[in-house]
Amino acid sequence: MSKNRMFSLGLRLALFVAVVVAMLAAVNVLTRDTIAERKRVAGETARSSLMAGCTFSQVADAELPEDTSVTAVYRAEKDGVFMGYCFDVSVKGYNEISMVVGVGADLNVTGVKILSQTETPGIGSKAVDENGVYLPLFKTVNVDAMQSHFVSGATISSRGIWTGVNDSVTLCSILMKEKGE
Repeated sequence: MSKNRMFSLGLRLALFVAVVVAMLAAVNVLTRDTIAERKRVAGETARSSLMAGCTFSQVADAELPEDTSVTAVYRAEKDGVFMGYCFDVSVKGYNEISMVVGVGADLNVTGVKILSQTETPGIGSKAVDENGVYLPLFKTVNVDAMQSHFVSGATISSRGIWTGVNDSVTLCSILMKEKGE
């Protein structure tokens, strides 16, 4: 193959890559706000389902420990009375799991809602199934006891969820002490 031919093919490939990159950048710019809005609404819906009838305000001054899976904190009130907190959590199962954890003023878990996950279908997804047996257990069993109740075949996913719930309860306790609630 001649040098001119190789140069021509290289130039075509570079042009093709530049066009594809420009198209991906354009799609990102056009969809960024829509995706952010959908995530915001999904979070609000999850919080409302975990603590029905409450209003939520983000706790901007919450100091999150460096080793926590909690990414945001929302204070829940009902008719002006403190009811607990909801925590946005991002954990590593086998893949990434994004969820909201509700913790009441009594430090009991009010529920766990999965916002997004990419766990293996039929295996790790057993742990994130809201109609399954694992997530509802957090509302009835002490979080410490849940450390030994992982879904068979989905241990890594279960451990990730447990870590996020445990981080949420721990941070809730700290915040309630700091704020005198």
